[in-house]
Amino acid sequence: MPQEQFDQVVEQALGLIERRFENMRTMVTVAQTNINPFLMLAMAPAYNIFSPLEAAEYMQNAKLPHGDSTAFGKFVEDRIFPIFGVIPVDEKKTQATLYSAIDGAMTIEGESFLATWKSGPWTMNQSHANEMGGSFPSIHEVTGKRLILGIFYGRATQMNNKPALVRRNTGDYFHVLIGSELWEFITGVRNAHMTVLRAIREAQRRFAVAHGGKTFNEHMIEARLQLSANFRAAFGLSGGDEDMWEMLFKHSF
Repeated sequence: MPQEQFDQVVEQALGLIERRFENMRTMVTVAQTNINPFLMLAMAPAYNIFSPLEAAEYMQNAKLPHGDSTAFGKFVEDRIFPIFGVIPVDEKKTQATLYSAIDGAMTIEGESFLATWKSGPWTMNQSHANEMGGSFPSIHEVTGKRLILGIFYGRATQMNNKPALVRRNTGDYFHVLIGSELWEFITGVRNAHMTVLRAIREAQRRFAVAHGGKTFNEHMIEARLQLSANFRAAFGLSGGDEDMWEMLFKHSF
């Protein structure tokens, strides 16, 4: 991979880490969380939620990884693939219904392709399959272009049955590229996913340097302690003999 592209991947990976870091740092008050007291109490034995600190950890873990997962697909689509020439599809603005399943366009070795992206091997559901199976034949008839279903990580053996359902309604113009195959196709670099790994590690190194040598996790624990203190204040826990769950229920309704 050319150094310029590698550096751009590093910058974008660092930007993702920084955005998730800022999101984590702002989550230090109960008002910034969504507490379901019934569910939290029911699952307390499973997740060891018996103190304000443990409740704060549960709230962090309930919100932050979900947000990370949600952000991942758009991150690759909007920040990483454009480095390698993937562009938006203009027709999606003028023919939204027909092109709703198309996420990007690219030219590889002189041939133009249209693509739809899924994060992982289990991401695609029945609704997605129906949409692609319904629109892809018409799109191919209009454009003559081959269509790619690109899946950012995983192996073919991990795929669910949804791509096969799309294939039944399409033809040899429809291709499924998963994991390393997709990254090599988009970048033109063999084992490009391993180069991306190195870029992410470099972004992690730069993050640590920029934040005083502390790891992301150390900052997260500091935020957890602040959230724990706010949890005590919000639910009237002075450190005495109060029952945490009784106080939480009294103050949550």
